[in-house]
Amino acid sequence: MARGKDSASETEPKLASSRTSQKQKNLQAQQEFLAKYIHSNGPKNTPPTHPLDFEALPTLALEKYNVKYGLRLPQPLSLTADMLNSELGKKTYSYKKNNRGKISKPELANEVKKHFLALPAKENEIITNFLYTVKNQEKDFKLSFK
Repeated sequence: MARGKDSASETEPKLASSRTSQKQKNLQAQQEFLAKYIHSNGPKNTPPTHPLDFEALPTLALEKYNVKYGLRLPQPLSLTADMLNSELGKKTYSYKKNNRGKISKPELANEVKKHFLALPAKENEIITNFLYTVKNQEKDFKLSFK
């Protein structure tokens, strides 16, 4: 009978250590789940881009900015132009014809960023318009249904 008590007392520490290790694993799994899904940015689960990171913006958005503010920058290089930038591609007629007067996306993003940062901002007007919009956004919704 002494053997049974010894074997039971030996299994209790093993059982306790396995419980703590299981708790550790569960805690890690919960933290990974929270980090991935609770604080996610939607189904693509990508971190939000910084508002002043113009290189992360799509080329179309940069082109629209260029047109809207009349920057008169040349068109950016297209995807096919990126493929033609290899050593062999630079020797082709298509590369020479299509890339005349075009700039790369980083150059376009840099020029747009320079223009954006150089624009004057009247902080008082921005804050006033923001507060007015927040205060009156419900009224527009209610008025449209009367």
